[in-house]
Amino acid sequence: MDLPDEFLNCFPLGGQWVRPGSGRRVTLTSPSTQEPTLHLPLADDGDIDRAVASARTAFDQGPWPRMPAAERAARLERLAEEVRRRLPLLARLWTAQVAAPVTFARGLIGAGESRFDYFAQLAGTHRFADSRPTRRGHARVVQEPVGVAALIAPWNATFSIFAHKVGAALAAGCTVVLKSPLESPLDALVIAECAQAADLPPGVVNVVTADAEQSARLIAHPAVDKISFTGSTAVGIRIAEVAARRLARTTLELGGKSAAILLEDADPATVIPALVPLAMPFSGQICFAQTRILAPRHRMAEVEEACVAAVEGLSVGDPWDPATDVGPLLNQRQYAHVLACVDAGRREGARLLIGGGRQPGFERGHYVAPTVFSDVTAGMTVAREEIFGPVVTLQAYDDVDDAVRIANDTDYGLSGSVYGADAEAAFEVALRVRTGHLAVNGFEMSPNVPFGGRKRSGVGREGGPEGLENFLESKAVFMPTP
Repeated sequence: MDLPDEFLNCFPLGGQWVRPGSGRRVTLTSPSTQEPTLHLPLADDGDIDRAVASARTAFDQGPWPRMPAAERAARLERLAEEVRRRLPLLARLWTAQVAAPVTFARGLIGAGESRFDYFAQLAGTHRFADSRPTRRGHARVVQEPVGVAALIAPWNATFSIFAHKVGAALAAGCTVVLKSPLESPLDALVIAECAQAADLPPGVVNVVTADAEQSARLIAHPAVDKISFTGSTAVGIRIAEVAARRLARTTLELGGKSAAILLEDADPATVIPALVPLAMPFSGQICFAQTRILAPRHRMAEVEEACVAAVEGLSVGDPWDPATDVGPLLNQRQYAHVLACVDAGRREGARLLIGGGRQPGFERGHYVAPTVFSDVTAGMTVAREEIFGPVVTLQAYDDVDDAVRIANDTDYGLSGSVYGADAEAAFEVALRVRTGHLAVNGFEMSPNVPFGGRKRSGVGREGGPEGLENFLESKAVFMPTP
């Protein structure tokens, strides 16, 4: 893939493309061929400090935080338009970097665009100030940008996740440092290119690609006011600990182990074919994957049959093939982890219905066969651990109370779904599931609706006015009666 020279050798810092301070590079490797594809710059301590200093100067001295909301909204509309022009490129990058199946990538890449559009509009309509009566007169309550925000996205949906963070942070008036993941460092560079084309002031958007050591430097940097992180629960906990030492603000969107509840009146023959792709999107490498399917005990035979048929209908193959539903996992580490979880499922007594090992016919690449276990109980590894692979569990319940208990019997609380002929009855069940995001009779995400988790799935929300407010601080100024 042809890329600009600056993408291959520079970081966007302070409105310019700057060569990094050292010759450190990161090598991208194809998940399907296991061959190296690109060698890109990797930040050192000096690059991290320069990125933060650039954002700090732009916030403390630049026009962006002081710009009228309507003008900021107009700039963000231009940014959204620049993003829209590059959607085909961003879709190709999703496949090229982490092997997202090309049809999946083309279908979902627009979610990132819609987030930029939404926050551009919200920047112009949100009430950043109001007046409230008090005993002495009134108080003017204003919402101010929190400051310099470090935005950290994972490799699996880098552009779409950055869109949530960047859109909200810029709409609030923050300046940002985007920390790209090692596996997919190109998405943030495209966003920075769009920011320059949209004439955002220098230093408002800065980008570095960093490993664990330099990422830790960014998180601990005293000039960073806010950290927004999406990734694993273990890393999220470490970030929270570091941020707490200086009371830096955090938003953490972490892991999931989401349950799809089929109610008594749901038709497995209809529901399961629609649900299985949501249980294994991008080979299961999506945090909101509906990986636990809960069904009435007396209907398990129907559910098992429908699941096996749906999985047999999935096409496993080259991610560049438009017919492919399931491609390879990211790397050898993830491949080994998924197979270890599958082995644990067998040892602990789960019944394997389909899959359970390497996908036949693939000598190279990190291909795991789509896998379904039944007879799964709450204490099993496959029921408790976020596998992040194409592995689905079937769990039987006795009544609705039992279904809710099983759905809530997890350390996570990110997503979920409820299926039933009576949508309002399904809604009442959804209210009892302790997660931040659910859907009835399907699945949907929308930029104007908050997304985020409870328990070990994180803190805070992205999307909607709630996502904007995560980048704002409230200030009250009491005024006397004139």
